[in-house]
Amino acid sequence: MTRIPPSTRRPLAVFDLDGTLVRGDSFGHFNRALLRRSRWRVVAAALCVPVVGPLYAFHATRRHAFAILLRVATIGLPAPRFEALADDFATERTAEANRITITLARARAHLAAGDRVVVATSCADPLARAICRELGLGSADVIASHVTPGRTGMRPLPACRGPRKVARIRAAGITDPITHAYTDSSVDLPLLAEATHRYLIDPSPAHLTRIRARLGPDYVVLRSR
Repeated sequence: MTRIPPSTRRPLAVFDLDGTLVRGDSFGHFNRALLRRSRWRVVAAALCVPVVGPLYAFHATRRHAFAILLRVATIGLPAPRFEALADDFATERTAEANRITITLARARAHLAAGDRVVVATSCADPLARAICRELGLGSADVIASHVTPGRTGMRPLPACRGPRKVARIRAAGITDPITHAYTDSSVDLPLLAEATHRYLIDPSPAHLTRIRARLGPDYVVLRSR
């Protein structure tokens, strides 16, 4: 088990989920699995491509494209069934090949040391919680994005990402200083800026450049491969 040196043990460690504890976009993969449940959903999604394709091309409109596909994937799906499917899918997402073991070991070490661990993610709440349970992080606090059911399927609320992630942590009553932050993305710059110790997991050159430009070299890069 990875051990956190006594001199750096702090009360609050915040972990991103996708690209940090597991590989890939968990909610994106889940949404595609939901679409594949029936042929008509696949056909409907294909018919949406002329609309969602251009929306996916730009960061500012990407969430609208995802919202359209989420509705196609979940129309007629009751909330309890959505959560049950998320539980089932979490088992697949946490297969050994998808786990980022170097960071998962650190999360477990923080918990073993008595530190408070928060997993803060843009993944949808039911899936994020199920994944954390499968990873053995059931005692961690999970702060995730919300979806709300409606007659035309699930509707995503503003995602828990960027500055909203830090705001959501504080709104949950977690007011301790963020002393360890783990992420793969410059989207989490607001989180990294608040942390005493910053860890970047397999960052791409572009993300690393943006983080260095904002925060300087005060971070540690962890490589999983």
